[in-house]
Amino acid sequence: MTLLPITPRTFRQVQGEHQDLLTENGLEARYPDQDRVLREDEMVELVAGCRALIVGVDPVTDAVLAAGPLALVVKYGVGLDNIDLEAAARGDVRVVPTPGTNAPSVAELTITMMLALARGLVPHHQGMVDGSRARRVGVELAGRQVGIVGYGNVGRRVAELSRCLRMEVLVHDPIVEVDEFEQVSWDRILRNDVVSIHVPYQPATHHLIDREALAAMHPGAFLINTSRPPLVDEAALSDALERGHLGGAAFDDLGKDPEVSARLLASDRFLATPHCGAATVEAAVRTGTAAVRAVLEHRSLWQG
Repeated sequence: MTLLPITPRTFRQVQGEHQDLLTENGLEARYPDQDRVLREDEMVELVAGCRALIVGVDPVTDAVLAAGPLALVVKYGVGLDNIDLEAAARGDVRVVPTPGTNAPSVAELTITMMLALARGLVPHHQGMVDGSRARRVGVELAGRQVGIVGYGNVGRRVAELSRCLRMEVLVHDPIVEVDEFEQVSWDRILRNDVVSIHVPYQPATHHLIDREALAAMHPGAFLINTSRPPLVDEAALSDALERGHLGGAAFDDLGKDPEVSARLLASDRFLATPHCGAATVEAAVRTGTAAVRAVLEHRSLWQG
């Protein structure tokens, strides 16, 4: 049996075709003991002596690549910001993503967040827990405009689901051609009732939504970020929420500044989830199966 380190928790939590493929092809999963994102030293220990890796959001640094030494890294998903791509290139390590496999789940979470903000589900629930039946007047999403930033696999599905809610969909993506919905400028995309971000994180997109962009947003608008936290200046977002400029914001994960995170979580206009966009049974099976198949397709890199 060939040892294959696998870090994503949903891979091992969900039974299905992805795990059957391992056994059928003589692969033995090496899972971490920790039920969280691993540190670099823990990753080094996990991959030692292995040539291939299936990784989630755990760090894949130069030291991790060398510890195998790894020849193949398969990303369980699409975002590669946790992988040192320059180090991988220097070491001739192949990095393979599994695009589109978790898009339906992330898109559904995005819509869930829109609805939760529109109807104040978080403060209403907390009020009930605290013994209060105070009600916050919400809004209907039907007839409102949603701006989709990034028209990849997730953005396209969010646009389609938003249309099912009878929202007017506008899209901004300078790279992808958009046929089905109206493509608009950056300035125009910010002036919507809802702005939803679906672009990869890289140096060029760091703080894509900065203080200036937040100020340009429509008063009372909702901001949704189910991509990566650093796409938004979270300190500036906290200020915008405290001033009441935005109606609310929802993130699937938070940045690394604990003080800023605490400020955001203290706001009853903010909703956060623990990077769970792809945490569904269906996404786990699709992504896990695609990841194992990618390992098998690149067998020549790690076998022998």
